[in-house]
This record gives sequence, C-alpha cells and structure tokens, in this order.
Amino acid sequence: MTYPMLTGSSEPIYMQLYRAIREDCLRGTLVSGEKISSRRSLAKELGISVNTVDSAYQQLVSEGYIEAHLRSGFRVRELSRGSDVPASGQEAEDRVASLRTEAFLPGDGDAQPAVSPEVASFIDFSPNGVDLSMLPMQDLKKIVRDVFSFPPEELFGSCEPEGTFALRSSLCRYLWQSRGLRCTPDRIVVGAGTDYILQFLVQLLSAAVPIESIAMENPMYNKAFQIFSGLHRKIRLIPLDAQGMDTALLRACDANIVYVTPSHQFPLGMIMPAGRRADLLSWAAESDGRYIIEDDYDSEFRYSGRPIPPLCAMHGAEKVIYVGTFSKSVAPSLRVSYLVLPNKLALVCKTRMSHFNTTVSVPDQLVLARFLDSGLFERHINRMKTLYRRKRDQLLRELAPFRSSLHVGGSDAGLHLLCTVRKNFSEEDLVRLAADAGVRVYGVSAYYLKEPGRAVPSNATVLLGYGGLSFEEITRGVQALSEAWGL
Repeated sequence: MTYPMLTGSSEPIYMQLYRAIREDCLRGTLVSGEKISSRRSLAKELGISVNTVDSAYQQLVSEGYIEAHLRSGFRVRELSRGSDVPASGQEAEDRVASLRTEAFLPGDGDAQPAVSPEVASFIDFSPNGVDLSMLPMQDLKKIVRDVFSFPPEELFGSCEPEGTFALRSSLCRYLWQSRGLRCTPDRIVVGAGTDYILQFLVQLLSAAVPIESIAMENPMYNKAFQIFSGLHRKIRLIPLDAQGMDTALLRACDANIVYVTPSHQFPLGMIMPAGRRADLLSWAAESDGRYIIEDDYDSEFRYSGRPIPPLCAMHGAEKVIYVGTFSKSVAPSLRVSYLVLPNKLALVCKTRMSHFNTTVSVPDQLVLARFLDSGLFERHINRMKTLYRRKRDQLLRELAPFRSSLHVGGSDAGLHLLCTVRKNFSEEDLVRLAADAGVRVYGVSAYYLKEPGRAVPSNATVLLGYGGLSFEEITRGVQALSEAWGL
C-alpha cells in the first residue's frame, strides 16, 4: 500500500489515509480477505505517527471496510455479495416463510411498549431524554428578534408546501458540511416532526409507485411501525444480525420499501458496515419501484471516530430517501424534521403533492435557518457532544464495579446504552424491581414485534438513556439499580 497523496492538503492526514484506503476497497484494488499493512509498518512507510494510522484504521473498522483479527492484524471485509449471487439458501428460505405470508396490520398490541405508563419514578433513564440546559438562549432570542424585524409579507406570507427556500438552502449547506451529503433545495421537504414526515412520505410514495409492503428492522422504532400500519400498509419484519438488517431475508420477501436506521440502529445500536450497505443499495437498484427510507435520527452524537457517512451520500444512492430531525440535536418540542428526496420523487412531490400545506410556521423556519447559517448550531452540537460524552462516561464508570454481573453495549454513539444483567432475572423482573426502587428503565423487548413461530430474544436487557439526566441523577440511579438488582 502506497499513498503519496498524503501531502499538500489542509485535510487531516488520517482522513486522507482513510479515504485512500476506502477507495481502494471500493475499487477492488484491495480485495476481500487481503491483509493490509500493520499500523506500525504503514506509519514508518509514510513517515507519520502510529496514532494517525490507527485513527484511519478505526474509522474504516467502524464503517465496515476492514476488520481486526486477533494476532493477525487487519483484513479487508467483503463489501458486496453482488446481485448475481442467490439471495438465500434453504436456511434463509425457512426463516422467511412467515414474511411471505404474514402481514402486520393496525391493532397489533405487541407494537406497544411493555412498560406500564403508571410506573411512578423519580429517575427516568428514558432513551428519548435530551438536555436543554445548554441551549444558547441569548443567541436564539437575538435571532428571533432579528427575524421578527422582517417585512410582514416575508414573515407571514404564503410558503411553498416543501418549506421556505431559506431553510431548505440552509439544510443543503449543513448536510454537505456535516454529513457529506450533496443535495439541492428542490429535493428537500420540511415538516412538523418525524411523525408527519413519515405520513407525508407514505402518501408521496403511493403517488409514485405501488407499495407492495414495507420492510422494517425488528427490533425497531415503534412509532414508525404504528404510522405505517395505521395507514394500512403491510409490514414485513426483518430480523437483525450483528451487521443490522439481514438483506438475504429482505430479498426473499415481497417488500419494495424498506425503513432502516443504518448509522445507529435503534434500539440495539449497531452500525451497518459498508458491505451490507452496498448490498442494500444493490437491492434497491434491482427494481424501479424499490426505495430505502434512511432514518438518520441521531447522527450528530458519535463518540469515537468521525460520524458514519449516510447511505444517501454513497455511490449508487439514487433510491435512498433521507430522513433527518432536530428533535435530538436541539429539542423534541421544536418539531422540525425533513426529507431529502431522490430526484425522481422530488419531481413527483412537486407535481402531485402541491395540495399539502407546510406544517411548520414560517417564523420558526426562518429562525432555524439563521441558527444553521450563523454557525451557532454547529457550536451547540459540539458542546452537546462533549456533554453527552461526559454523561456516558459517568454512566459507564458507575456501572463498571458491576461488570461481572452485567454486560454493557451500544455505548459508542447516541444517548442510550444497553445493559444485560447476568442473573436469574427476566427483563420484566428488571423493570419491576427498578420501578420499586424509584427508577424507570426500558426493556428492549418493547421494541420487538412478535412474529408467528419466532420468539422474542429472552435476554434480560434494558435500555439506559442518559441524555436527560444530570450527573447526580445518573449516580443515584445506578446506586438504586445495583441495590434493586442485587449486583
């Protein structure tokens, strides 16, 4: 491996090296299974530090281009199976039998969280909690004052159904700078929260293609399931493996729309590697009527390496619909989410969805556009990332003395982690005992939908969200849990 281009650029050297190796993997210059240079030997060859090489390698591992092997270094991962390879063998055929025959329609009680809403708790480890204490309120007040000095016709006049041009332009700049996603304002639709955006999207897709059924990860984001099934769409549940959605099962079912969270699967937290992503894009490209809905709900909060590039920014992503939101990054009550549509769907939206009105007020859109353009949003995200990393570290430190009794996972990104207790407890026991101690935790089974002939995993696992808790509450909460669970 030689990379003479690692000079004469303002980009950090580890990012140049990461991009160069990634391109070699994508082009096939580095083939699946090939061993790559050790960190020390490559650092010596290029005249850079071992830490620089390590940073590049860790990013490549995170995105699934290479993998580490004990005592044998790093090897290139298989990136794509290719569309000419059979989608599944007999084992996969057996596993998808129910997917071909069963539709999950509204009223399935198993879609509801198992935790009783009557549980009284004073420390709530909700995975949906966010910290509002560091919002730049003085700066936001100034932006609001500035916006309300605009002429009335600009502030209270009519607005395109897709949202104001100002906000859509600001989103284009933000997505390019933060996510490497190139788009134009005509491809963006702004709406009042992810709930509305997903409902709008189903209507848009129905105007463009017949929706056979929608494939979803299992476990999943419950609300998306409730929205899709509430609109009388058939749902096909696709189990997950260590790399995310099993694309062999996706190929074997009749779905032509798939909803995924590839950058940080909710709730299990895995990152879909490059090979699986390429296979998912290949699936979408095989038929005109197939689309991928990519929900990138918390991409800002990754604590090791750089943010994982979205599917929508990859080569061959012409069939990907990107869903973004400000609920995690700013505040849930802001209620602003958005779509980035493929060109074909953007045209359908313009010609066939004009009867929809914008659902976010023009002043709110203009304030958010100013927030993005001023650089205040980026600085806010950096502060929140530091704060949430400290909270995560605090939670991990508090749990560390009990590692012989529990396993912690999913801590590299997001605002929650998964805690599996190695004791003779059921998940129901963990939730009940925690509630008795004044603490609310969330069983992972609440995010699974039961399928005929397939059992929900029985590990005693709960989600511990830390975003909305203070440092002192995290400490008290873990102390209460350790006593309640006898750790």
